[in-house]
Amino acid sequence: MLKLPKANILVAFPYFSKQIQKTLDNTDPNEFRLIIDSGAFTAWNLNKEISFDDYCTFLKNLPKHWEYHAVQMDVFGNPEETYVNYNKMLDMGFDDIMPVFTRGDTTERLEEFYEKTDYIMFGGIVIGGKNTNYIRWFHNQNKKRKSHWLGFNNTEFIKHYRPESVDSSTWNNGQRFGRLDLYQGHGTFDSTQRKDWIDEPTPKRINLLKKLGFDHKTILKLAKKEAWTGGSHSVFQKKDEYKGLAAYINNTSHLKRAIDIEKNLGTKVYLACGNHSQIESLLHSHKLLINNNLV
Repeated sequence: MLKLPKANILVAFPYFSKQIQKTLDNTDPNEFRLIIDSGAFTAWNLNKEISFDDYCTFLKNLPKHWEYHAVQMDVFGNPEETYVNYNKMLDMGFDDIMPVFTRGDTTERLEEFYEKTDYIMFGGIVIGGKNTNYIRWFHNQNKKRKSHWLGFNNTEFIKHYRPESVDSSTWNNGQRFGRLDLYQGHGTFDSTQRKDWIDEPTPKRINLLKKLGFDHKTILKLAKKEAWTGGSHSVFQKKDEYKGLAAYINNTSHLKRAIDIEKNLGTKVYLACGNHSQIESLLHSHKLLINNNLV
């Protein structure tokens, strides 16, 4: 029997609420994989501090039956403090923690990391200039060993380098930018806006939506302004039949891309979630694709 694809979810520690814990506790662990990020970039971006001790305590209390990896407590933009924290966590017994190799680290340190683990985090590529050159340099040094790209999700680079995993934080931007991405295969989207749905949509777009599990009646609802308001979780609150629909379809589309890339290229695409509603939406989308034999 073929194993069903899982929903790959990444959550940064600062966002890991009791509601997220409850949502995942109530989900079959065979349906998802999880990466816990320490939240170094989040902390840097929001000018907040994350407690090293709180993070370690949190990791010790995670359910053992979940399939997950945890990232060491890193310090954004500071490879030396990141290295110190990694060794502190090793000394505390976190033998399977994922070290972060980032800008400023040396090839000697890269080799040291792989002496202690077979799967590392590759950081320092989410922002800044010459990201692509740095990625090329890293993969020439890395010799095809397992790595996760933190915050870099370029399809062409995934096809070329085939990393073990990457993460995407843009999958949930449909509502924010009034956009609906339709997955069309090969890691690409047909990006649309509400104006594209006011009149009868093109046959191509209708076909793409049906491949995501949505029938013609549902597709026609996209002509309504209300369908483009509210987050994807609004669909499940059932306050009306339109709210949150575009966001839900957008999320389903990005999840299908993630599953398709893993199936065809072997790279796991983790979708970064900041609250339990986003996770619930992904899990609903996962069930939709599975139940309709679309992945």
